[in-house]
Amino acid sequence: MIIIFQGIYTNKMSIQYTDDSNQIDFCKVTNLLNTFGGEETNEVHQVMRAFLDSAYAVYAIDRDEVVGVCRALSDDLEWTLVSDLAVSDQTDREEVTGTLLRMFIERFKGQEIFTYADSAYYDLLEAQGFFRSKNSFTVSGEVGNLEVRAGKEANFLPLGYRFEHEYEKVPKGFPSHAVSEQKEDIQLRYTDSRDGIDYEEVAELLANAFQHSKKDSGIIRTVFEGSRFVQFAFDRDRLIGCARAESDGVRQGLILNVAVDPAYQGHHLGMEIISRLSAQMQGENIFLNTHPGGVGFYNRTGFRRNKNAFLYPAHPDMPPEVKRGFYLPKGYRYIDEY
Repeated sequence: MIIIFQGIYTNKMSIQYTDDSNQIDFCKVTNLLNTFGGEETNEVHQVMRAFLDSAYAVYAIDRDEVVGVCRALSDDLEWTLVSDLAVSDQTDREEVTGTLLRMFIERFKGQEIFTYADSAYYDLLEAQGFFRSKNSFTVSGEVGNLEVRAGKEANFLPLGYRFEHEYEKVPKGFPSHAVSEQKEDIQLRYTDSRDGIDYEEVAELLANAFQHSKKDSGIIRTVFEGSRFVQFAFDRDRLIGCARAESDGVRQGLILNVAVDPAYQGHHLGMEIISRLSAQMQGENIFLNTHPGGVGFYNRTGFRRNKNAFLYPAHPDMPPEVKRGFYLPKGYRYIDEY
């Protein structure tokens, strides 16, 4: 049983859970991440900045020791990326991991929650309702000349990898990113400024690109103006592309709402927008997720498709043919993981 009081969470063990970063020793957090987080190159100043600039962070404390951590980037509307999950093996890892994850699920209820983690956490993630994501990609290094960060080749599928059903026609309801007829006399310009942006046009662009109903422009304004980085593409004065990113400014980025006017697909606008957005997050580990119809684009452009990404779906009651486009069955393991 979890008891909540004054931002502190405690359970039947001696462990307390807090979301107050001001009382945390980040040297201990860094040591925990380097030992149990799947990486060994974390530096204290970077870890501290990343946690302080996160949308939400939780720490498990056993007496004076940090025995578990987790944090998230989020737009607090639709999308959340949980990262830096690390729990000491000197404690009840199943109990602590489960408590941390449940806190994030509750905090970001109703959103698509993504995470990626070391294989030691796969069973624990699935126990909390996460499924292995099929459409998650990592941008590491310069786009178009990607390098695998920290030698984690085992965390990625081969370039161009496709699951069996991806050789079939994209299910109805997902844009297929077909190549449009090449336009002539295009006068492209890109900007990372929000000045003068008409969010009615952005809402219209997103609706056309993703083939869904137009969302309220006020909501679109809120998420774009609240994002750390943005990119917009124009043909003269016509808005034809956009994207945005949440970021902690040092370790982790999350690219969202990559959209190109269907009439302009085939002009490499999406690649250029992402390249420019990624350059704004130089040195960060950049994560993005796409819908089933977008997989081909990212496979062709050389992004690394994640094996270790998981999704807690906002809509678990989606039809089976839609589910299989987004995630794998519980317990799925690749051949090299048995």
